[in-house]
Amino acid sequence: MAARRLTFAVFLVPLFWSAAHGQEIPGDPQVLPGEPPFDCAKCHSRPEFLAGKTDTPEGDAALLVPDSIILGSRHDTLACASCHPDQASIYPHETPEGAARAVACESCHETQGADWHASSHAVNVSEEGDAPTCIRCHGEHAVFSGEDRRSPTHAFNVAELCGGCHSDPAIIGTYFAQPERVEAKAPVVQYFQTVHGAALTRSGLVISATCNDCHGSHRVLAADSTASRIHPENIVETCGRCHVGLVETYEQSAHGVARAEGRRSPTDRPAPVCSDCHSSHSIVRADAQDWFVGVVEECGDCHEELYDTYSDTYHGKVTKLGYGLTAKCSDCHTPHAMYPPEDPRSSVNPQNLVETCKRCHEGANENFVQYYSHADPKERGRYPKLFGTWLFMTLLLVGVFGFFGLHTALWGLRLMIDRRRGKNGEAGSGDQEILR
Repeated sequence: MAARRLTFAVFLVPLFWSAAHGQEIPGDPQVLPGEPPFDCAKCHSRPEFLAGKTDTPEGDAALLVPDSIILGSRHDTLACASCHPDQASIYPHETPEGAARAVACESCHETQGADWHASSHAVNVSEEGDAPTCIRCHGEHAVFSGEDRRSPTHAFNVAELCGGCHSDPAIIGTYFAQPERVEAKAPVVQYFQTVHGAALTRSGLVISATCNDCHGSHRVLAADSTASRIHPENIVETCGRCHVGLVETYEQSAHGVARAEGRRSPTDRPAPVCSDCHSSHSIVRADAQDWFVGVVEECGDCHEELYDTYSDTYHGKVTKLGYGLTAKCSDCHTPHAMYPPEDPRSSVNPQNLVETCKRCHEGANENFVQYYSHADPKERGRYPKLFGTWLFMTLLLVGVFGFFGLHTALWGLRLMIDRRRGKNGEAGSGDQEILR
């Protein structure tokens, strides 16, 4: 009996092995040569077999796809034929270019595929051929979840992934050469120097914003597209996905209300949004020296008159020297909750001025806040005392410099005349006086 069982096993094991690996089983009409099922890894896991199958070593290497790659990926439940149906039906493989033909990823990932086809990347693939595709971003066979540290789309890897194209001099020179797109000329390099990049790389915070958080993962559109997540009409909502509290404050502020009502500044600029004040790829901490020095110019882009009057003050002059310690616009008006002065919630409302000034000046009182922060001394009607002081000082300075300038000029003229007389043999009274 044992001998019969052994004989039976010896006969059946090769039979099942051959069927499982797509080899022809003599006498079995259901499995014919060149038809499935195939064991793809039987060939695609053997480097020596694949050598010379394409024109380049890189092409040969791309054919090397052992089972371990698929089984460790996001597609571990799929068979090779799920993506390569044409190749599963015939062997040797026959394709026009000799390369494996795959089904489009959107056959399974419909939403992501539709978003990608609507993106600027898809347009450029068809027109120029230099934009990323699914495989370029997610990998070909070793496809992992975005939460997997090995995935190119993991938060730690996204900036480097995008930088593969957006740090390429050819890409930058072709698509970001316009002066108005200077912000995007070195986005990845700038990103790692920003507060978002530092939070990711130095603090390890994967919740920090990366490229796809702002631009989208698949539906990536140019900033001038009204459907883009970084278009001025949409940027507040984009930033609000992370900065919920700040956006709620902003929407109630003078800037947020002006944006909602479509009002423009005296310089005919729309109400500012997050990127107008914080920029996009060069965002720094709001307590950094660079921020303090630059924020006044940012505000001055819209508030030119107020910028000019601020620049005439002690605060403004110290700021222009490059120091970040003196009061800036955001110190007095607050960064996001800036309300009109007549609003009781405003930090510059008369009833709140003492507390506002006390943030820097501990001894501030009612007399201290009588200081004119944005007064124009030339406006006689609004500031008569300041106008009188300005006029007196101006006349005094003009008079002093004018008098002594005229005195110096006349004195110099006298010396020239006296020396001229001395050259003619007549010692001038001026020279004699000097010699004595």
